[in-house]
Amino acid sequence: MDKTKPINPIAYQPGLKKIRKRRWFLWAVICAYLPAMMIALDSPDYRNRATVVFCVWIALLIIAVVFACIVRCPRCGECFHTHGPTFLPLRRCLHCALHINADKRGAEAISPQAKPPKKK
Repeated sequence: MDKTKPINPIAYQPGLKKIRKRRWFLWAVICAYLPAMMIALDSPDYRNRATVVFCVWIALLIIAVVFACIVRCPRCGECFHTHGPTFLPLRRCLHCALHINADKRGAEAISPQAKPPKKK
């Protein structure tokens, strides 16, 4: 049996920190929509302001999703949140199952394995 020594999770800290920042930006953009739209609709010129708020929000959402999609896993080097065309903002890498807080938790005794893609 080939047993490889687990790498210290602290070595992944810069990459995981980058992933966490991009996730926070994505969720902040999503959560900012409702308050921004409520403020825009409460103004006297609500039609123009609501249109501007919506267009700016959509642009920020596209940027946030693209940044979250292209961020790489520090362990395997694959895209952390994407497997093929799907974007799944889960807490583990879709390829190697590295947890997003692995640097804060410490080494896991048994690291879960990502499920291999089904063969056609």
